[in-house]
Amino acid sequence: MEEDFRRRLIKGALNLVFSLAASWLATYITNKILGEPEETKQLG
Repeated sequence: MEEDFRRRLIKGALNLVFSLAASWLATYITNKILGEPEETKQLG
């Protein structure tokens, strides 16, 4: 039972880390290809 809990905890932590890394990498590559996004002006 304890091993199963540890396995699920590690799997969840790795899932979070890899998801964040994939999101950052996708943004990085997109910005390299298309350039940095323009700043948006707020009304008011």
